[in-house]
Amino acid sequence: MAVTSQIGTSYTQGGLLLSDWQAGGLLKPSAVKPVFATLEQRLILSRLGLLSAQDQNALRTAIRGVLG
Repeated sequence: MAVTSQIGTSYTQGGLLLSDWQAGGLLKPSAVKPVFATLEQRLILSRLGLLSAQDQNALRTAIRGVLG
């Protein structure tokens, strides 16, 4: 799922504001968009951060909401 620092005032179903973005090493307040995508491993240049346990659990819940 896509992570963005472009945070609007409203999110569609499945969007998630990250609560621990600083602890995860992200540079700005961030959110996960409800968009699924796959990338080839060679296209990933670096890791920008990690999700905290709290944000991981919230993301699992959001994914369940999107996929039903």
